[in-house]
Amino acid sequence: MTWLRLLTACLALLAVSACGDRFDRSELLQAAQEDELDALRQADRHILVVRHARKIDEACNGLECELSAQGDAMVDRLGVLLGPRPMDAVLASSACRTVLTARAGHADVVQHQPAPGLDQACGSDEPITRSRAIAMLETEESRARWTLVVEHSNTVCTWIAAFAPDARSACEEGSLPSSAYGDIFWLHRLDGDWHLVTLDDAFDVEAPQ
Repeated sequence: MTWLRLLTACLALLAVSACGDRFDRSELLQAAQEDELDALRQADRHILVVRHARKIDEACNGLECELSAQGDAMVDRLGVLLGPRPMDAVLASSACRTVLTARAGHADVVQHQPAPGLDQACGSDEPITRSRAIAMLETEESRARWTLVVEHSNTVCTWIAAFAPDARSACEEGSLPSSAYGDIFWLHRLDGDWHLVTLDDAFDVEAPQ
């Protein structure tokens, strides 16, 4: 029955490419550079951190601000890159622009406070008590293979600094440039250490006509 045990093991590990060149999110992998592929394939955990898609008005900074038509198109593009299979975990600050972007993960969105004391939820009257610090701790301790995190220009950098503090990124003095949209910050764990690959402009799209 050795062949049967081998087949069972091969099927169980197919998602991490142990039995071939397949990868469980092939569209996403195709957006990476050639010299990044081996590490991404071998990683046992992945956290994709993104800034919310474009807002209906760049001057709108309230929690209730929604996405523009271009932002909606960005969400669709991100969903294509992530593939049809739901993410194992999807997290977002409770600002509506982040929650709406998180729909690309095809799974329930777990909201956390965008800042201490801001407990208004997007789409619900139930107050949000979960802090970002708790969200980060639970993500670090999680066994989820794939996690999507949707944040803001500054708090994207908070996640990167927490998981891969020595990695080079677009963060300048703790924040992304105001014009930076559509990048995917791909944190991946390899041999117990977290590393960062950035997919520049991966889901930025032109405004619909």
